[in-house]
Amino acid sequence: MLQAFRDHKRWLMFIAMVLIIPSFVVTGIYSYNRMTQADNSIAKVGDSSITPELFDQAKRQQLERLRQQMGDQFRAGMLDTPEAREALVRNLMDEAAVTQTVAREHVGVSEQEAVALIKNADALKENGQFSPALYERFLQSQGKSDQQFVAEVRRDLAKEALLTGVTATYPVPSAVVEHLHKIITEEREVQTLIFNIDQYMGDVKVTPDEVKAYYDGHQSEFMADEHVTAQYVVLSPESFKASIKPNEEDVRSYYEQNKQRYATAEERRASHILISFGDDKAASKKKAEEILGKAKADPSSFAKLAKENSVDTGSAVEGGDLSFFGRGMMVKPFEDAVFSAKKGDIVGPVESDFGWHVIYVTDIHPARVRDFNEVRADIEAEYIDQMALREFSEKAEEFTNIVYEQADSLEPAAQKFGLKLMTAEDVTRQGPADPELAPFFNEHVLENLYGSECLQEKRNSAAVEVGSNQLVAARVEKHFPKAVRPFDEVKGQIEDGLKLRKAGELAKAAGEKKVAEVRQSKSLDGFSKAVWVSRQNLLGHPAQLVDRMVALPADKLPAYTGMQVDGGAYFVAFVNAAKVKAPTENELKSLSREFATIYGEADRRGYLSALRQELGEEILRPDFIKGENKGEDAE
Repeated sequence: MLQAFRDHKRWLMFIAMVLIIPSFVVTGIYSYNRMTQADNSIAKVGDSSITPELFDQAKRQQLERLRQQMGDQFRAGMLDTPEAREALVRNLMDEAAVTQTVAREHVGVSEQEAVALIKNADALKENGQFSPALYERFLQSQGKSDQQFVAEVRRDLAKEALLTGVTATYPVPSAVVEHLHKIITEEREVQTLIFNIDQYMGDVKVTPDEVKAYYDGHQSEFMADEHVTAQYVVLSPESFKASIKPNEEDVRSYYEQNKQRYATAEERRASHILISFGDDKAASKKKAEEILGKAKADPSSFAKLAKENSVDTGSAVEGGDLSFFGRGMMVKPFEDAVFSAKKGDIVGPVESDFGWHVIYVTDIHPARVRDFNEVRADIEAEYIDQMALREFSEKAEEFTNIVYEQADSLEPAAQKFGLKLMTAEDVTRQGPADPELAPFFNEHVLENLYGSECLQEKRNSAAVEVGSNQLVAARVEKHFPKAVRPFDEVKGQIEDGLKLRKAGELAKAAGEKKVAEVRQSKSLDGFSKAVWVSRQNLLGHPAQLVDRMVALPADKLPAYTGMQVDGGAYFVAFVNAAKVKAPTENELKSLSREFATIYGEADRRGYLSALRQELGEEILRPDFIKGENKGEDAE
């Protein structure tokens, strides 16, 4: 059981990420101007079609990951190049090939292993123990049942098993590994003296003529991208919630008709002592029976017995406690025994795939239905959500028609549905400058805004679906072609840059002079304390400087050197001695695995390509991948 945890730590990290990062909704109830999936496929692999819908879903998920990783640096159009679109399609084709191969080759992972992995995910634990409540909330947030999620885990583990067999077997020559170890761990004993540019900022002057001359000679550096100021409105279920008041009769009726939703299933808390089968199953059962007898004779000793005997080390440190769990969370023999016992019962030995269990049922939370007043607020909120969604569903087409038919203004649509007219500044062809507005300006909205109808004719854009049940219409208020930014706008930036450059020149001159002096005097006054650095352990030194210091031949030490880092501080370095670290067996094994992963990636790509060819692959719409004729697929 525990081996499964160790073998699949990467997958556990993935589960934790799924639980921490909010899910990104990629589908909605409205799609416009779409052909059927069968007729509009982008590519095929074997029996699987890659449709525009699948492409859009993968793209949105990737954009959301990039948005979270890049923050202010994110731009909505980052995946709009032919290269990025082709990479997304290829990834989908690879996924289809792996899925079909797993099914064809009957690669499988047991349900028990999948359940064990889920239960060991840190994001599903409270106080170090698996929490059924957290797991239930996670399933609800994903709109999945336990059975569905376990099945997904099994499928993904099966895919990983298929690919790991290819990527983890690349042979790496030991000489290469040893040489790499020497490169990254070879050390130098160094002392440094730093000439920071801050020391010279007060000594530099920049004249207005120098600033103007730089501006005139480098205008390409000050180009402002083409951009627009856009007015937009958003229609979503949220637009209707304020006007919806829950009806008392409807709320009570909903409660009566859906009482099962407010039922809390019975949960039981149990502790266990797990005895592995070992080489002698009968002997292990006898040991479990002896422990059962001791526990029954003195229930207060159960925790001590668990710590001393249980091979489930995760629960043993807690005296065998597994906390509360419901049906379907444990392997069946264990679950049957727990739910057949009474509170305070100690039962066993119970046989499972993992060994013999001695079980102590310590508490029971009986099934119950929450009272109406307990859930009233939840029902009212759900009622409002459902009525708002219904209202949105009924009004979406009308909204779409108004922004199209009264195309010279968004005011009619805003007044009709009580929407707020909003303005977005500095919206380029890649997206708005404000990353918080990026969800409202997807590629289809931007394509509309920069189309001739919006840009030249000043008409409203079409109503575009930007998320699940969320429509946006926009129009161009002002258009700013690509142009050189005015001198007055950038002169302060130029002046600061020139000062930094001049200060850097002074720092470099002072540093080079110091290198020449210490080579003669050998004096290290003002230098830092001696430390040992390597490419693996920089100790706060710039990587370029450490590269230079380690590159100095060991037989030429001690030596002096100096360098300026990125036009800024100048470092004078005294390199006194060299040291080569003998590699341990574990270090070599770790490096070998890293190399195997790097080189194995090429094998993985080759294997995936071979799978696609074997199954039969075909690009049906090269124009889609190149980003041409995108109007057909606009939402």
